[in-house]
Amino acid sequence: MNWYLKVLKQYADFNGRARRKEYWMFGLFNMIFAIVAMILDNILGIAIEGVGYGPLYGLYILAVLIPGLAVSVRRLHDIGKSGWMILIALIPLIGAIWLLVLMVTDSNSGENKYGQNPKKNLDEKHNESTGDIIILSVVIWMFVSRLFFTLVTKFNTSYYREEWFKSVNSLVTLIWAIIPIALAMTVKNKSKQVLLFVLGGIYLIHGLYKVVIQFVRY
Repeated sequence: MNWYLKVLKQYADFNGRARRKEYWMFGLFNMIFAIVAMILDNILGIAIEGVGYGPLYGLYILAVLIPGLAVSVRRLHDIGKSGWMILIALIPLIGAIWLLVLMVTDSNSGENKYGQNPKKNLDEKHNESTGDIIILSVVIWMFVSRLFFTLVTKFNTSYYREEWFKSVNSLVTLIWAIIPIALAMTVKNKSKQVLLFVLGGIYLIHGLYKVVIQFVRY
């Protein structure tokens, strides 16, 4: 929670560096609060029909938009990249995966042109262990968020049942299988690397199954 508050305190600070833990802990709590806002929208009956969220969710997303961008820029600075690299997310298909890999990349050792290493007091062994844990946490977060999205679609009987949406959803599922496989390339621990490949394989099979089923229905 302290990392989340730290990012909010640096609301529009696009200077300096942010370590992986700061970025991903903010992302974790951000997702939790976004889900809570979505649930409240539905409990209060103010959710937009067929979408699943309403004004509370929208206001929250607007509130954290700038600090979210700021911490993303600082995270890129931490690995020696320009903050403008965040725009690679606009590249279809591979952009988001490329950005994700950058976000889990370890800090530049020592000082770079954006400032001091925020982990300068941590030893190398601790850094490596923390890095592997963060990467695995990202994958777990990815699967949990995907599961949540799947559950949400089950409770919405109009918009989410459109055939075009099902096709896009199947394609996205297939693309997401690439993420743990790509992250496996950055993990030094062999057992964690194998786990990532297995998770990616499971997701790939699931994605292919959905694509085949969708094709057969057509």
